[in-house]
Amino acid sequence: MKHQSFALVVVGAILFAPACRSQEYPEMRFSRVFGVEGNWNRAEDVLFGRVVNVLQVGTQQIANPPQPLPDTVHEIYWCQADFRAAAAVKGSLPAPGKKVLWAVIRPDCSAYLDWDLDTGANQPPVTRVWFLREEGEYLRPVSDGGLFSVSFNWKWVDVPKAEAPRLFASLLLDPASRGFPPERYSEAILDASEVARSILPKEELVARLKTLSLSPVPRAREDICGYLAAAFQEPCK
Repeated sequence: MKHQSFALVVVGAILFAPACRSQEYPEMRFSRVFGVEGNWNRAEDVLFGRVVNVLQVGTQQIANPPQPLPDTVHEIYWCQADFRAAAAVKGSLPAPGKKVLWAVIRPDCSAYLDWDLDTGANQPPVTRVWFLREEGEYLRPVSDGGLFSVSFNWKWVDVPKAEAPRLFASLLLDPASRGFPPERYSEAILDASEVARSILPKEELVARLKTLSLSPVPRAREDICGYLAAAFQEPCK
């Protein structure tokens, strides 16, 4: 009888226990950060790696949407994934098992992982570089709304730690590896040049840009030569 009474008490406690308070999420960061350069400047960790096991972990009601979100957004969806780091371009490798957490405004977490689908760099093999920051127990994006990455048509191979930044700069300066067609080469190169400038020696970057300026696309030649003149006072020839 004593055992039955104890069981009833336990069941009653479970049935009538107050609901757990909703999970606390970090402060959302929605900001206007554009392109490779904008994310590079704000990211603490720029990492070669993979995001796997993506899932939605909760929702959050908001009364006053942060800018630049529209005033009509009053529900945020929180997404989580495991991060498999391969090498650090900037910052340091996260602790093994560290998860990525980010907020989106629509209930489809996976849809926010492919920012560069229009470049054609998502055909295998694909290597990605992610722009992140650490916040408490999580890796977080520079700006919520998705995870920003750059994709390359290149199969990952392990490289010495010191060579990861140089490899990233080289891939950035190869529009074909990013899946850009020739008519968009200047867009790709100009977006990447300032980042590459912070990694590569001046002489090497100038030599690479001069080679790229030989593109048969007039707009690409014009834009690259203009950048060389403005940034380095260097002619194309």
